[in-house]
Amino acid sequence: MKGGSIVEQWNQLIVSFSSIDTSIIDYVNYALFEIGALGTEVKYAQDYLENHPNLFGEIPMDLPTSYIEHPVEVLGYFELEPDQEQLEQIQQLLSIYGDETFELRVESIQNENWQQNWMKYYQKERISRHLVIVPAWQDYEAKSEEHVIVLDPGVAFGTGNHPTTQLGGQALSIYMQGGERVLDVGTGSGILSFIAGALGATYIEGYDLDPQAVSSARENLALQTEPNIKQLIQSKSIIFAENDLMKGVTGPFDIIVANILPHILVNMLEDAYRELTEEGYLILGGILEEKGPEIELALTEANFKVIQKNQLGEWLGYVAQKGDID
Repeated sequence: MKGGSIVEQWNQLIVSFSSIDTSIIDYVNYALFEIGALGTEVKYAQDYLENHPNLFGEIPMDLPTSYIEHPVEVLGYFELEPDQEQLEQIQQLLSIYGDETFELRVESIQNENWQQNWMKYYQKERISRHLVIVPAWQDYEAKSEEHVIVLDPGVAFGTGNHPTTQLGGQALSIYMQGGERVLDVGTGSGILSFIAGALGATYIEGYDLDPQAVSSARENLALQTEPNIKQLIQSKSIIFAENDLMKGVTGPFDIIVANILPHILVNMLEDAYRELTEEGYLILGGILEEKGPEIELALTEANFKVIQKNQLGEWLGYVAQKGDID
């Protein structure tokens, strides 16, 4: 575990299913982190890496029949054994795939260096022409026009590799002009806050319900070398704290960005409308394509209008403004 004592025994929540659809595998990973997993591992997905956009050119190896015919497994790692509430929560999250059968089982294993093994698969990611996410353990020589975000995701609350993070980062790149006050709801590793900071935000608040995520964001903040972010640190104008969505948060904010699951997003729209400036932008991510109509209806009911809708793989990103803007 990053920044802490060595865990002698891990608890695995293993999700088994037959599909090798990359969007389903990504979503199961996403769901495991939502219920508190400290890391995940994908097994028996023979076409997952070959079809995944982040393969980085590796040549797939020949696999035995026993591997190919084995159900896909996504393993979530926990310090404590997942309780009944967590199991019910992930079953609810997975229920959006009504035609897919998911089997859950919990096993205990002795400590393995799965986190170090996973690190070798996490590579730099270019979010936009001038924005690059670089792992903290890799050397990277930035070009003069590039903004570089240094990240040690540790427990992988957001690495820049997932389409939802890329969509959010690209939207910030398009709509930020510099000088904005930004609110990051469900900040995770802090990656979208850091992107906003690099692009010239003058004040940032990042909140997450999970204390592990907040700890990850604060540790990553100390890694940043971008002059704009260092200025935010010096002026104490970037903060990360535990909070449930926007409860008790007061603005106004020029940009509110939220990369969380759709059934949670809809619960913050009223607060977002109240705390967003009249010409501000609401940037939403974490939305599977099939959930798009539900989000669009919720935005309309909350008096937002969609000004841009983007798609990457099976994932959607929205940019909205208050509906009374001419």
